[in-house]
Amino acid sequence: MPKLFCNFVAEMGGFSFLCLGSGSSGNCFYFQNSEGAFLIDAGIGIRKLVKYFTEYGISFSNIKAVFLTHDHIDHIRSAYSLATKYNLPIYATEGVWRGIDVNPVICQKIPVAMRNIIRKNEAINFLGWELTPFTVPHDSNDNVGYFIAYNDVRIAHVTDDGSMTDEIDSFIEKANHLIIESNYDEDMLRTGPYPYPLKKRISSLNGHLSNHEATETICRHCKHLSHVWLCHISANNNTPQKALNEVMSGLKRNKINESDYPEIVPLNRTSPTGFFNLSK
Repeated sequence: MPKLFCNFVAEMGGFSFLCLGSGSSGNCFYFQNSEGAFLIDAGIGIRKLVKYFTEYGISFSNIKAVFLTHDHIDHIRSAYSLATKYNLPIYATEGVWRGIDVNPVICQKIPVAMRNIIRKNEAINFLGWELTPFTVPHDSNDNVGYFIAYNDVRIAHVTDDGSMTDEIDSFIEKANHLIIESNYDEDMLRTGPYPYPLKKRISSLNGHLSNHEATETICRHCKHLSHVWLCHISANNNTPQKALNEVMSGLKRNKINESDYPEIVPLNRTSPTGFFNLSK
């Protein structure tokens, strides 16, 4: 049962995460240890978020903060409600806050008192975790990934990423777990129904990461990765199976020993994927 597992992890002092949804309909990741929990992004509607928390035995009192990646609505939809109704502090870069303030889609602006500024490449010590935001290319006002360290567990969280950079690679190099965007299949995008300007935007250096690009990244780092989760999989230009098949084919194509394969899991777009208990 989800609730029993949630309580078990907390009681044992472990570190777990739950993906509540990952895609253009809404993104939200819940990370938990024995001291509390935090969210990365809050792009799911607040009613649905409350429903998921109830199903998984998560108390709002256990959540201590929300960290945002960027200012697009599918990543911040519930941030205002979490700040004002549940008194949760919201953390983001100055660039993300500027983007939120000028975004006409966001009618309810997060109160200044609940805003906290983080700076890229400066670590934040939080409930036993160390979180370091870093630059990720995307067509938002600003966008960050997060490197999360807790004891021997090190996670690189990279989503809405138009292209790989040396900086992103340097954080993945230090990780033993990876959450990475695998947004689109190149053939499906090219032959699909989207208008050309949107196709161009998605495939640009500031758009989204393809299955092929995600696969090449995973192959470069697979020897030190225990788990890889594929996130932000498109509903129209990809399928979870295509994303997974591309990674597995890439590992074979690069002649990587099966003993070095990480566990690969595509994350659900519009529903929780379930708790993952993390260890080195």
